[in-house]
Amino acid sequence: MRQPQRLRDLDKDEYQRVLRRAAVKTESILSAIIPIVKEVEKRGDAAVAKFTAQFDGVDLTPKDFQVSQKRVKAAYEKVSPELIVSLKKMHQQVWDFHQPQRREDWSIDKFFLDKKEAHYKLGQRFIPIERAGMYVPGGRASYPSTAIMAIVPAKIAAVKNIIVVSPPSLEKEMADAIMVAADIAGADLMFNTGGVQAIAALAYGTSTIPQVDIVVGPGNAYVQAAKAYLFSLGKIAIDSPAGPSEILIIADDSANYEYIARDILSQTEHAEDNCAILITTSEQLAERVYKYLKGEVSHCLRKTFIEKSLADYGVILITDTLNEAIQFANDFAPEHLEIMTKNPDDVLRKIENAGSVFLGDYSPVAAADYLSGTNHILPTGGSARRFSGLSVETFLKSMTYQSLSKEALKLMSSDIANIASSEGPYIEHIRSVKIREERL
Repeated sequence: MRQPQRLRDLDKDEYQRVLRRAAVKTESILSAIIPIVKEVEKRGDAAVAKFTAQFDGVDLTPKDFQVSQKRVKAAYEKVSPELIVSLKKMHQQVWDFHQPQRREDWSIDKFFLDKKEAHYKLGQRFIPIERAGMYVPGGRASYPSTAIMAIVPAKIAAVKNIIVVSPPSLEKEMADAIMVAADIAGADLMFNTGGVQAIAALAYGTSTIPQVDIVVGPGNAYVQAAKAYLFSLGKIAIDSPAGPSEILIIADDSANYEYIARDILSQTEHAEDNCAILITTSEQLAERVYKYLKGEVSHCLRKTFIEKSLADYGVILITDTLNEAIQFANDFAPEHLEIMTKNPDDVLRKIENAGSVFLGDYSPVAAADYLSGTNHILPTGGSARRFSGLSVETFLKSMTYQSLSKEALKLMSSDIANIASSEGPYIEHIRSVKIREERL
């Protein structure tokens, strides 16, 4: 990590470099993923098995793809009782937070030009997506928390079929902890497959793996590129772009430097391209955090990842005012934003772009990653300017409807004709209204 520097000393190119961080560059890997997608579309299970062997080093036949209920039951015996208790607590916390997000159908009654006889009704219905695919990263690591985060909003939305895919380990099956977490959350089916081939299988369907309407969940750059590509073809809906993890911390002189440093370390231990930024009004705090990090990194279990992340994407910036820090945060649009200031709620009101926000000294990102209840599947790489984190609404389609009385349509007729004439003219649009008016 470089020495702390003043924000005002960054030139335009340096400022943009910080904003860019290690965002997923989908276009650069499309040439690698498109042939895989096309082969899965054409050959189904055989292609999934081929690429699982090629990329994961695991030889599976199609009959090995689906996780049986017997195997899920056995997984409960293989994980610790303490973990099961904690996963159930997490499930309840995540459920409680997402339950209020459920949307209710609504309608309004109106009278055109306030005429009682010209009654009409407008409304909106919210319909759950029928089949959802949940991608849970796995293989070398296990992410049971992601299974719960992905499944719970879909269950609350009343999605009928929830399918979990996760890369197999060398033992030929997804991690036991993922099986248990997915079962606790209510998955309908689980499959031992990951990578681009899993996303393609969910998009097109195979003899073994069902086709779905939406695929959500984090993954590496190739998984995210596959999601984006298949979305561009109209084959699936997706949640939001998800790339390397990132944290931005806004702090003033009231903040605890050790808390800040530990949160930076926690978010850079995932991978080598994770991003961590502290922006503060306190030069003293900046120096303390910098020195603490220099002294602690060598003692971290995943120090290789942390050192690389901090060297390439770790930045400490000093501002003259808190408003400068807030403006930078809105430009950066972080996945995780921690606010450690005297009045964090005041700062929150000025934040417009962030995946999830953490207020005060006792709200570390790790709390939300595992237990507090908010969702940890969030937009990264600046996409929080355009996308929201995973929620119940992700799994709901919105459908509007209307019902017009004869009198309402008659009174609207001339205005409809005026607007339709200005746009085309679209004569048949006009006639479709006029014929009804004539029959009246």
